[in-house]
Amino acid sequence: MPFNKFLRFALICLILLTAYNSVLAEEPNNPEKAVNSNDEKNTNNTNDSNSTNTKNATINGIKVVFTGNNEALIEVNGQLVKINTIAQSATAVTDTTVADALATSTKPETPSEDTAKVASEETDKTQSAEPEGAPAVTNPEDYYAYELVNLPTPKRYEKGAFNVHFTHRFSQSPFARSAADLFGFDSFSVSAFGFTYGITDRIYAKIFRTPSAPFRTIEMGGGIHLLQQGKSIPISAALYTSVEGRDNFNEHFTTNISGTVARSISHYGGVFFAPTVSFNNNPIPKSNPGKSDTTGSFGFGGQINFRPTGSFVMEFVPRVGYKTPGSVSSVAFGLQKRTYRHVFTLTVSNTQSTTTSQYNSGIGTFTDRKEFARAVVIGFNIYRRFF
Repeated sequence: MPFNKFLRFALICLILLTAYNSVLAEEPNNPEKAVNSNDEKNTNNTNDSNSTNTKNATINGIKVVFTGNNEALIEVNGQLVKINTIAQSATAVTDTTVADALATSTKPETPSEDTAKVASEETDKTQSAEPEGAPAVTNPEDYYAYELVNLPTPKRYEKGAFNVHFTHRFSQSPFARSAADLFGFDSFSVSAFGFTYGITDRIYAKIFRTPSAPFRTIEMGGGIHLLQQGKSIPISAALYTSVEGRDNFNEHFTTNISGTVARSISHYGGVFFAPTVSFNNNPIPKSNPGKSDTTGSFGFGGQINFRPTGSFVMEFVPRVGYKTPGSVSSVAFGLQKRTYRHVFTLTVSNTQSTTTSQYNSGIGTFTDRKEFARAVVIGFNIYRRFF
């Protein structure tokens, strides 16, 4: 019998040691509370040995509670045993108070309502807050869209992104017979519709069509993202080339080469520059019979952000090499609203076509304010990313 008692005591000690190691393994390490001096370590060891704080563990259905002072309670099949490692004793426990203490210590602590509320608020702040000292938008190109009004920007198309672009320009000015024609909204429209697709994170393809007569132009091209503004790079830049064919890509083909440069000025806005050269370009058919003109334009644009996703945009595109009568440089203004996948821009401009070789072809004159007012039309742009 003494031998059986010794085996039983050895088994209990083994279980006790395993449970204690399990509890220590679950305790998180906190390097901020590390103690450097030997005196502090000895003090902490002394406090730990005299501590009355309880630690608990459950192994294979056996509950173990360390009550301190080298004692522990073990529950097996509803029976309680108190273990004292110094006295090397194991005694049965019948006191209901001790049993209740064991049950309470093994239950997870339930935080109070105030504690839970504070913890929830801290979690929400942690999830919603930006890192301290970090800007609201890490990519400067996120502050602007792919176009201002007509002027393109070097904003990067992501790989696999499929986007839809739609432009709409009314043909009549709101200042010409405005009441009779509902400020130009009763006039016919000059619209364009197209798609872009991100082949890689730097290269994209584009197809765009203006169904309105007399051009019925289809534009096909692609671009490459060259630079992205960052700590060591002051600007973003891209290059775009395309071919336009009128009468649904059947005649009068125009080749375009366009560069775009942008500088985002934090969250306040940005400045843009887009020089373009167009070979074999003549905006109005047969206006210069027998001649193939090479034209160019220098698009200047600006953006002022009055909201994180709302902006006032403007652009001016002076031109060289154009001989079309009645055609002038384009001027445009707009109010823009951006989201992650959608951009809407309400526009006012003196140009109606929006392909690369035609968006710089305005109407009216800058010297006569009344004539220029009659040339200004209302429109809008819609951009939507689907993937």
